[in-house]
Amino acid sequence: MDRSDFSIQDRGEATLAPPGAIRLPLVSFVLTRQPGDDFARVIEAMRMQTYPRFEAILVDAGATASSRTAMERQIDGDPRFKTVSVDTAPGPFGRASLGLAASEGEFVTFLQATELPVPSFAAFHIQAHLASRHNVAFTASSISMDEPARGDLLPPASPAPAPAAAWLQPATPVLRLSCLADDVFADLASRTTLLEPARLGWSASPDAAQMYRRFIIDLLDPGAGASTEQPSSPAALYAPLCQLLGGSAAIGMPLSRRLPVAIPPTAGREAEASVADDRLRLRVWASNGSDFARRIGSQRYWDGLTLLLGGLRPGSGKLPSVAQIAERTDGLLPLLVHAFGERRAIHRLDSQLPRPDVLAILRKHHGAGLPLRVHFALHTTVLRQMNERVRQHLRARKSKRRQS
Repeated sequence: MDRSDFSIQDRGEATLAPPGAIRLPLVSFVLTRQPGDDFARVIEAMRMQTYPRFEAILVDAGATASSRTAMERQIDGDPRFKTVSVDTAPGPFGRASLGLAASEGEFVTFLQATELPVPSFAAFHIQAHLASRHNVAFTASSISMDEPARGDLLPPASPAPAPAAAWLQPATPVLRLSCLADDVFADLASRTTLLEPARLGWSASPDAAQMYRRFIIDLLDPGAGASTEQPSSPAALYAPLCQLLGGSAAIGMPLSRRLPVAIPPTAGREAEASVADDRLRLRVWASNGSDFARRIGSQRYWDGLTLLLGGLRPGSGKLPSVAQIAERTDGLLPLLVHAFGERRAIHRLDSQLPRPDVLAILRKHHGAGLPLRVHFALHTTVLRQMNERVRQHLRARKSKRRQS
């Protein structure tokens, strides 16, 4: 790699270590397309990226001899591009999974052939990760419908955000990319905002492009829920769950542009996909319950489950109806029981949710006639909560005596 690609405290890579000893993270772009779309424009956008270390995985689902030939001609032997061709035509998430399996990067971005990143897309996202005061699961930037100028290296100007504490660290002590000048770094720092794990917003929206830390999305195996359903898109699964696990950082500028879609989905299909996405997120969250609870803490885990039951709708201030809860939690209880045990799972659900919602979840699995052990677990929830409050009170008193 070029020794001038980055610096730390104004010292170039050549003065910090032997050549090649320090390398920038590899970014994997997973590029997929709908039938009829062409990779030509997004390949051109990839070649204009100012970030020096990336790979682009082109997934040709439903491939034909002519489509394979066209892809090979478009990449023209460029070693940064890989192709994955399959005869079948899986859905959007299936196509993205094929590309993910072929990728090797520490950071991953999923783009469709109709989403064109500006040349500084990867540089802005990676610099936000490298300079963040805390590690976040992903960074997100908005997607514009405006046509970017062909030679623009920077995103279009947008109004400055309201004054707030800068989330990125000062420019001097962090690893700085040489392709971003000092004034550009300062602008990026002023427009980057942390979204705490409990906060849900536009970063989980289909109108945002995300760059994920690879190791976190590797934790979110949708097959763990033993379901034949697939999410409607990678962002539908990964963005909300990564947000709950590690939070995110929002970059307040449009870094990519979406080309017009010829046939938009119907409202009915969107509603069906929404319910399926809610159900799959819950199943992945539940099937990894014992691991996630250890990583982020028990209370935060169950708070996350409550947020997922709410459907992650921006601005929604209440849980869905009992019928919607039952629909979203189909297959959920056995996964929670496997992760935590039946009694503990019931107690935690009963302490987090209104009783009618808990009964809807239990009846979805057991039917109208609940077993006696389930009734007993529900009746002992209050006693367990009282016992836990007493234990916390005694621990607090003991801690105060030690301090005094």
